[in-house]
Amino acid sequence: MDKPLVSILINNYNYGRFLAEVINSALHQTYAHIEVIVVNDGSTDDSRDIIGSYGDRINPILKENGGQTSAFNAEFINSQGDIICFLDSDDSFKLDKVIEIVEDFTENSRVG
Repeated sequence: MDKPLVSILINNYNYGRFLAEVINSALHQTYAHIEVIVVNDGSTDDSRDIIGSYGDRINPILKENGGQTSAFNAEFINSQGDIICFLDSDDSFKLDKVIEIVEDFTENSRVG
């Protein structure tokens, strides 16, 4: 696998207060070959506006509330990555998390 695409999947329901930090932690990874998909699962707070402020730097999925499983399914079906990373909307990634994961996958074919 030569420079795999990594999909970072963020699902969100009413966590607007954390959302910018979470999205920024995904976008600022030291590994650049990524796509960031953010599902807004019918939030009633300012999440939709925050997601919209990122323009084409992320792939937004705006849907009616269906619960976490439906959000996972929506992001997964829309992802193109060779490697999938889930990121909760109230968490964040260290800047080198994705490159460490890619290195583990490429150095050990049994991982995954």
